[in-house]
Amino acid sequence: MRGKYVLGALGLFCSIMTLTRALAQSSSASSTPTWLNPVWQQALSAPLLLNSGIEGSAPAVLPQYTISLDLSGETTTYFPDGPITTASTSFFQSLGTNGRTCFSCHRPANDWSITPLTLLATFAATQGTDPVFAPVDGADCPDKGAANNTFGLGFIAARSQLFTRGNFRIFLPPPANPQWVSVTVSSDPTGCETSAVYGINNPTNPTLSFYRRPLPATNVIYTTPGLFGGGPNIMWDTREPSLSSQFHDATLVHAQATASPTAAEIAQGVSFQSGSFTAQTFDYVGRDLTGGDSSGALGGPVNLYEYSDALPYLGNPFAVFSGGNCSVPVLPCPGSLFPSTVVPGDFNGTELFSSFATSGGATAATIARRESIARGEVLFNTRTFPISNVTGLNDLFGAASPVLGTCSRCHNNANVGNDAFDDPKHLGIADNSAPSQAPTGTTTISMAKDQPIFAFLCPQGTIDYFSNPVVVNGVTYDEYQTSDPGVGWITGQCSDLGKFKVPTLRGIGARAPFFHGGQAANMQQVILFYKNRFNIQLSAQDIQDLVNYMNSL
Repeated sequence: MRGKYVLGALGLFCSIMTLTRALAQSSSASSTPTWLNPVWQQALSAPLLLNSGIEGSAPAVLPQYTISLDLSGETTTYFPDGPITTASTSFFQSLGTNGRTCFSCHRPANDWSITPLTLLATFAATQGTDPVFAPVDGADCPDKGAANNTFGLGFIAARSQLFTRGNFRIFLPPPANPQWVSVTVSSDPTGCETSAVYGINNPTNPTLSFYRRPLPATNVIYTTPGLFGGGPNIMWDTREPSLSSQFHDATLVHAQATASPTAAEIAQGVSFQSGSFTAQTFDYVGRDLTGGDSSGALGGPVNLYEYSDALPYLGNPFAVFSGGNCSVPVLPCPGSLFPSTVVPGDFNGTELFSSFATSGGATAATIARRESIARGEVLFNTRTFPISNVTGLNDLFGAASPVLGTCSRCHNNANVGNDAFDDPKHLGIADNSAPSQAPTGTTTISMAKDQPIFAFLCPQGTIDYFSNPVVVNGVTYDEYQTSDPGVGWITGQCSDLGKFKVPTLRGIGARAPFFHGGQAANMQQVILFYKNRFNIQLSAQDIQDLVNYMNSL
């Protein structure tokens, strides 16, 4: 992932497209999104949590090196400017009416996302009074949350998406003048989609609800604003143009604030997120991942922050990002994209774990794990496979032929694993498109019974690489079914249905479940999805090596 990322002509083509899109977006970035006011009004109308407390509030001080345990070892957040006093940082302050702070949903133990295990522990410790459980979006639907506000099994059942997948409810109005002819609710297990108050049947403020994982609020300096300073790549559906707007809108909606945060509060929240760096630092078997034991490993947040100090600048024009200790164009930086300037297979000395297995004094088990992690890194960066039928990639060429690529083709930010081009991708997760796309005719991620299903009637041919003809009133449409329309619900374009941002990978092992709606319970399911989706030739050992590598990031 920290490798060279063979992109060639694709890199130049996507870069030009991204720059063009960024210029178009910059003119409207400061305006209020059309979706915000109706969402805010619904948030203000949602009931509050009964007996909401502050038991889950942040510690008074976060150390410069904030260490947490996870399932594979330890993760560490590094604050280059020193310890954080939370009382004087808006990220940790309640700015609304329900007691919520950003910290409520973004915890260091989960690499600044949150997981079902953390939520269950918080539920037990606070008897369900932590503001994270606010009905507005912590419940499957606010009326369910309000009716089940006291500690017990009913409380959990009313928040099934939260406790089983770590999902929060994202509720948004329909876009203006959508391309589709109609959208209907085929399945409504939460009861929120067809609600006369909170759903599409509200006569004055119709909305649909989507259940999504919180993206990490760390390492964001490397994932936004993206290549050439443009493109909103900080939300699953790209609806926010900047961290500032995200902080503002989250305060109004998730915290149910009655007024906007001040400019100083917004700046403070953005500064905190931009100044935190998180990565895995220790593996229970492989031990130290940072090179502190002279193993040659380059994992951990300090190496991430100081990445540029160890690498020569190779003169590539794609090293355009400035952050951490970087000073572009003197040195390439984390978050930069740089295709090969040497020979194929040469990662310009940028691997995290290429020398990991050579350290002396380690036990046989430790050496075996380190060798596995190093092999996983090579697989991620070099195992090629034909990428086909992916909007946001294949369609950029205007050709039907597959693109030969690797995992790092899309996770192409150096040392970060985000997509530098800010091109959301449609992979067919939890919709009816992937079975016809995957060479094996199947995937491991289908629409789940516990999540809603929406059916869109789109003009034939408007969804790339998709055909599902149905006849309605004598007219043939393509019926697209999904649990979450993603970018399409923001743009109103059928071609954007099912598109989502490519998430950053650093620290990913501590924030299961994975994908936008928590559809993959563990890392192995993630690897198997891609194996099936693109018919990647992976042995059982290859899969385990990739799992170990991903959990070491």
